[in-house]
Amino acid sequence: MDLSMRWLNDYVKADMPIKEFVADMTMSGSKVETYHKMSDPINNVVVAKVLKLERHPDSEKLWICQLDAGREEPVQIVTAAQNLFEGAIVPACMHNSTIADGTKITKGKLRGVASNGMLCSLGELGLTTHDFPYAIADGIFILKQETEKALYPGMDIHEAIDFGDTTVEFEITSNRPDCMSVLGLARETAATFDLPLNIKEPEIKGIGGTA
Repeated sequence: MDLSMRWLNDYVKADMPIKEFVADMTMSGSKVETYHKMSDPINNVVVAKVLKLERHPDSEKLWICQLDAGREEPVQIVTAAQNLFEGAIVPACMHNSTIADGTKITKGKLRGVASNGMLCSLGELGLTTHDFPYAIADGIFILKQETEKALYPGMDIHEAIDFGDTTVEFEITSNRPDCMSVLGLARETAATFDLPLNIKEPEIKGIGGTA
């Protein structure tokens, strides 16, 4: 069973280091197979705003983008994406960054024009349209400006899209069906680490009126 640590924390504040969590849970009888941080191996990817778009002088399909990426000066990136527009908020790989499949992104030239990174699609961040239904699968990921969390140029992409969860894979044996749920594993976590368990009792409200 896969357990979201973010979901687990709705019931018990398991804020210890992940290596300590998996080791102690295994020792207490809830065997952990592996764990995966959603942020791995992505790094040096930031929120950027498209300031200017112009056609590449030597290609009909390429665009030269000037981006506000929270640096002292605009960052220039060349892309073949066709869904961009001035003012769009996008994830941008800076020089010496890494995307979801482990590919390293560095600055270079595309048809003679300097490109100091790469703009990201959903796939390059390890995401799909199931994660962000408003986005498209075959273009650059255009971020929506959410009212709860204002996006700004230079903001780390993990913070921007709440990309900080960790999933833990448990091997649940047939004699422990009580652990085949988040609530069951929350009880095991609370017992293992001697932590308070926060379970809200369901409220059943009657329908007003007379019988």
